[in-house]
Amino acid sequence: MVHPQIAVFARLANGAAGATRALEGQGTLLGRTMHAINYDEVHDEIVVPQQFAQAILTFRGGANGEEAPIRIIQGSRTQLKDPDRVAVDPVHNELFVPTGDSVLVFPRDARGNVAPIRILRSDDVGLEADAVAIDPIHDLLIVAGGRGVGNAQIAIFNRSDQGNVKPRAVISGPKTRLTSPRNVQVNPVQGWILVTQDGIQPLSFDSDEEASLASFVGVWSIHDNGDVEPRWTIGGPYGMLKKPRGIAIDQRNQTVLVSDKRLNAVLTYSVPELFTTDAAPTE
Repeated sequence: MVHPQIAVFARLANGAAGATRALEGQGTLLGRTMHAINYDEVHDEIVVPQQFAQAILTFRGGANGEEAPIRIIQGSRTQLKDPDRVAVDPVHNELFVPTGDSVLVFPRDARGNVAPIRILRSDDVGLEADAVAIDPIHDLLIVAGGRGVGNAQIAIFNRSDQGNVKPRAVISGPKTRLTSPRNVQVNPVQGWILVTQDGIQPLSFDSDEEASLASFVGVWSIHDNGDVEPRWTIGGPYGMLKKPRGIAIDQRNQTVLVSDKRLNAVLTYSVPELFTTDAAPTE
């Protein structure tokens, strides 16, 4: 029987490798649906949104077995609504949670029924906040979301923006090929934004060929704006990816890790260009 768990594998694991440990059981308070896991390398913590409980759970980085969270954000004051993604900013000690039409910001070490310290929305672009990433070097907040050509977008804000704010830039349009962005990460050292894209039909495709055509990881610069083509694509189109969802960047080993729902797999790509080429500002 499938049950909620966070499984940990060796970095070089391949094929049907077994997990080295697993965080699972009722004591963990994990739910069946977990669409994001964020690892805070600075504080060695794992942060997970729990949709059913309207909560954010934080575990020790080395947690194993039926181990309880060390902190839980939950309650009426939090304004959490089916949290699906979370991003940690360990430099400024903050947590960012997208909630559809807004982004809630909490202290990283918050616990209990606490109110956000900031709330960001943007009526100017009809913000659809499905996923977020933080660039602490350039002090930016990257928000991805929306469905369909022209509605799907990557909005770039100042990290500390709050209230009803116009973005610094919006990447959207037919040239971007964005129709259903699922998750976003940023490489702040070189200034690249990476977005998983699984097509305008997120629940089903008539064939693997359709799924491959619509699915890829797109790479843009933090300086891009408007209807801009991806600088690079990873895993597609017509690649191995079918329904990419999660994404992580391994700066040290110059790799990008992508989880694919349809393949039920985690794929690792070696992309040295992302770690050796800076995103120079456009004119």
